Amino acid sequence: AKNFVFRFLLCSPCTIFANYMKKIVLSLYLLATVVAAWAYRPDVTFVSPLNIPLVLSANFGELRPNHFHSGLDFKTQGRTGLPVFAADSGYVSRIAVSPWGYGNALYITHPSGYTTVYGHLLSFAPFIADRVRQMQYERESFAIDTMLPPGTILVDRGMRVATSGNTGSSGGPHLHFEVRHTESESPLDPLPWFARKIKDNIAPEPRQLALYPHDGVVDGKHRKAVRSLQAQGGNVYTTAAFTAWGEVSVGIKAYDRMSGTSNIYGVRSVKCWIDDSLLYESLVDSITFAETRYVNALIDYDELRSNNGSTIMRTYIAPGNHLSTVYGDVSNRGIFVVDEARTYRGRFELTDYYGNRSTVRFTIKGTPGETVRRTATGELFAYDRANSYETDDMRFSLPEGALYEDVTFTHSAEESSRYYSALHKVLKPTVPLHTWGELALKLTCDTLPDSCYYMVYIRNGRKSPVVGRYDAGWYVARVRDLGTYAVAADTIPPTITPLNSAKWGTNGTVSLKITDAGSGISSYRGEIDGMFCLFEYDAKRSRLTCRLKNTPLTRGGSHRLVMTVADECGNRKVLKRTFTW
Repeated sequence: AKNFVFRFLLCSPCTIFANYMKKIVLSLYLLATVVAAWAYRPDVTFVSPLNIPLVLSANFGELRPNHFHSGLDFKTQGRTGLPVFAADSGYVSRIAVSPWGYGNALYITHPSGYTTVYGHLLSFAPFIADRVRQMQYERESFAIDTMLPPGTILVDRGMRVATSGNTGSSGGPHLHFEVRHTESESPLDPLPWFARKIKDNIAPEPRQLALYPHDGVVDGKHRKAVRSLQAQGGNVYTTAAFTAWGEVSVGIKAYDRMSGTSNIYGVRSVKCWIDDSLLYESLVDSITFAETRYVNALIDYDELRSNNGSTIMRTYIAPGNHLSTVYGDVSNRGIFVVDEARTYRGRFELTDYYGNRSTVRFTIKGTPGETVRRTATGELFAYDRANSYETDDMRFSLPEGALYEDVTFTHSAEESSRYYSALHKVLKPTVPLHTWGELALKLTCDTLPDSCYYMVYIRNGRKSPVVGRYDAGWYVARVRDLGTYAVAADTIPPTITPLNSAKWGTNGTVSLKITDAGSGISSYRGEIDGMFCLFEYDAKRSRLTCRLKNTPLTRGGSHRLVMTVADECGNRKVLKRTFTW
């Protein structure tokens, strides 16, 4: 039989297939080698994008809701308007302007194979701003996102290209700076290029340790146990012993610290041993945007949503967690078995880029107990297939890959006089979704025009609009969070409030505040004397601003403003105002 199998493998079709597979494996290996080589090139240098001492307000890979932080946030001394310089020579390859996200952002591609990104800018340098304004007027839109061919806008190393700001979704003045591998567009940790300019002799700071039962018990219960940590000196921390039996995994809440600032940061390297056998290791020095949402599987998502954003990093890797750039050696998906009545000794090591290290020592006392947990009632939603659920007044579906692990789906509905549907609790908000699902809710009161309806997501008393479509007595929307939903209606147009209009002419700036209490602002358009005029939109402050000197208007005399603002349900508000400039 062995000889037959050997002769079969040598037959022509199998030989061709085997050679073909070898080529594929070799190609993948070479590709991985090339990407790894790009990760950090010590022969490439960057100058500082700021001319002040570099201090970080956020580091690379910090754990954020739904994503890893993809760059470094440089402090700008609490100010905006500091000059921003090109880290190296190259060409401007992309310009983006948005009320959200990176706000005003500049992308510079360099001959080295890297692209640097500068986000939340207050303004662009004049030679770039003129091109941006031209594109905005051509498209009659404040928000733009455009790719530029090589050679369109060239920059030299150290050239001033912008000023620092607080635009987009920024929570305060700073410069968001990234280094990306140009070909793959994957962000890399920029710290190796600036480490000599940033001081750090402080080790990471662990705060809590958690133990999770799988087919097991922790402290006699089928739920996680969380312990606070006590410093023992010398960057060593301990905690009271756990008891456990069966399959368990570990989690740690920790932050990094840096010299000269009180900020907290993400931990770069995490390793965990059980009885001197490596259970888990992770290193956050590169990510891909395609995988960044897997951060919701790396952390304890239930803890994040239940405890005011608390982030516990877990050793457990769920079967639907396909994060490829962070994990190193992980044994048995980060789960180990407590099956002996003895003391198991565990150890975490947390390390930053500079080699500062903290150690957490913990013990688990093996205590025999019942390991079979009670089966939850509901319908099984499996992580490795598409799932759906339907009642007379609700339909919900998820594609394959939306879940990180199997869950028991639950649903309940409660009549409500405040909404145009029942209040539907779709599973619970502590279960993460990786991709979009589709939710359809039946209207219990369908008396308004179809366009007036929208869906709301309700969590902790706060309502967030979810815009979808009306469909024959149902409202259908894509959702990426689980929890409570209902159908609402919006028949009230947005509000437009002139700000200090008496001084528009003397200040040379037209300022307005726009708000909407229902479905949210969808669009706006400002015209002065019948011509489109650019209004910058600061969504955080609900402000529209037009700098008159940058418009095609002729100064002198009276001018007529017409501002039109629409919400997501199509309600429109028009403001007309005359001013002198």
